[in-house]
Amino acid sequence: MTITIREALQLPDMVQTRLIAGAGGLDNPIRWVTIVEVLEDASRLQEGEFLITTGFGLAENMERQSSFIPTLARQKLSGVAIHTGFYLREIPESFLELADRHQLPLIEIPTEINFSTITRAILQPIVNRQFETLAYSQAIHNRMIDAALSKGGLPAIAAELAELTGGGVTLLDALGFEVTQHGCPTAPTDDEAREHVHTVPIRASREHFGTLSLAKPREAWKELDDVALQHAATLCALEYVKERAVSATEWRLKGDFVEELLNGKPMSPQELESRCRMLGYPLSGKHLVVAVKVDTAEPDRLGELHQSAITLMRRLCDRHQRSYLLRERPHCLLFVLPDDRTSLQLLEQFTARWKGLHSSTPLQVAISNPRDQLTDVSGASEEAMFALQAYPLLARAPQMLRYRDMQGYQFLFPYHRDEQSMLGLWKPILEPLIRYDSKYNQQLLETLEVYLAQNGNGLQTSQALYIHRHTLKYRLTQIEEKTGYRLEDAHQRWQLQLALMARRLQQQLFPSRE
Repeated sequence: MTITIREALQLPDMVQTRLIAGAGGLDNPIRWVTIVEVLEDASRLQEGEFLITTGFGLAENMERQSSFIPTLARQKLSGVAIHTGFYLREIPESFLELADRHQLPLIEIPTEINFSTITRAILQPIVNRQFETLAYSQAIHNRMIDAALSKGGLPAIAAELAELTGGGVTLLDALGFEVTQHGCPTAPTDDEAREHVHTVPIRASREHFGTLSLAKPREAWKELDDVALQHAATLCALEYVKERAVSATEWRLKGDFVEELLNGKPMSPQELESRCRMLGYPLSGKHLVVAVKVDTAEPDRLGELHQSAITLMRRLCDRHQRSYLLRERPHCLLFVLPDDRTSLQLLEQFTARWKGLHSSTPLQVAISNPRDQLTDVSGASEEAMFALQAYPLLARAPQMLRYRDMQGYQFLFPYHRDEQSMLGLWKPILEPLIRYDSKYNQQLLETLEVYLAQNGNGLQTSQALYIHRHTLKYRLTQIEEKTGYRLEDAHQRWQLQLALMARRLQQQLFPSRE
């Protein structure tokens, strides 16, 4: 679409002109030619314009002379040609020095050459290239459309771009996953040429889907390659929009199926097999329910963050060729996955990748016990949800918490739904300690917690509490008297431990009601 200053100077009608300074800018592209006799407002000039002028008013005005070249350089003109013999008999030496400093090509046009000759000489190849670009653009458009309609999707578009340009094409999605890669540019011998890569964003309706990159050796790069790259990016955006619509339908179907399973809807073996086959989920083997919570203080962003988590899980499952089921709840996501090592590895990658993408937004992941039958995932989902509720007591993001590893809290599972049931577990046992501590400003409850945490080791307990061993002995005696439980009895000690756990869980589940 343009020609450079270097190419312009080689045109037949330009042989009588002379480059006198600014050789560092010979490869500046000329986007248009502008003739100005009296240059009063340089701000109207645009980047890439080639200025032709007689220099009227410059000879007698030293201030304008000193600012002439720097002003044009700031406007990023491609170059300037001065027609000598009318108002400037010769070009001032200061112009030469400033043109070299700013790498702005300065060309002298002799009196015998007309403005129109220079203008026509430069504009004709520019216009010709624009027509070539238009024709090439239409040809690219047709080929890209054919690739997109071939049902090859994003890989077909990238492959077509690689073939058209002879370069290496890489498509990354918004999460940084490499979707596809095609072509490989000829490796140049010059290290500088090796790194010539153009990257454009893939967008539609203000939504960012990823980036498309084209790499070629610097000396092989053509301006028309950018046209092909832009066409391909547009078609990729359309493909992503189509994929989003398909995913939304699939998401809805999966969600409806999971909701029916969670609600315990009766299904015949034939119906269950048919729906699993339609959604690509394996019916055989054991199954896990994974509850995922995005821990954000910005409720307005929860939908966006859920979508990001869903997209990340889909990309990882695609890479592992792993099928899954999904149901979105108001405050969490429920995934159903086959129970095997691949699923656990996938979840580890999921949490690690999320931390890299959203370091300021922790992700809590809780996993149920496996179920032999898919129809039993209703109970598994309750386990995963319970583990998610107790997560802050037992794990820190991005750790995964399995129901079986809840350190005994799973024994409180049937009681967590009702506050009164929770209170009934701990209040009769611990209430005497709480009243005594409140009345006499003591720490019997804290002492019991630390003592049990230290496995009944008196020395370690007194050191942790910073108290004398006699003080500890007195407190332990008071605890036994107030509760009626003997700390030397393993069974009674376990009941005290369970009561403390029930109290912590109740504080976690019903924070404003204790």
